[in-house]
Amino acid sequence: MKWFIVIIMTTQLNVGQPETPLWIPEIAFDAEEECNTFARNNQIRLFRKSIEAYKGSILPTALKCIDQNLMNELGKIYRENQNEELI
Repeated sequence: MKWFIVIIMTTQLNVGQPETPLWIPEIAFDAEEECNTFARNNQIRLFRKSIEAYKGSILPTALKCIDQNLMNELGKIYRENQNEELI
């Protein structure tokens, strides 16, 4: 199973409809530990790239490794809601 890094970005909450934008670098790993190690060792660089991706308008707050099944679910949710173009 593949693993992916997801970076959670902070944004102001809309009244009644909170949004949590994500930034997902195009990196996949074969094992969860490999993903977690890369994320820990490269957190600053990943955060810097996520800030650049959103042109500094919002900031990263956390990163997490997720498996391919959850990644597919996130993609499905975002496509249905059309609230994230980068995913």
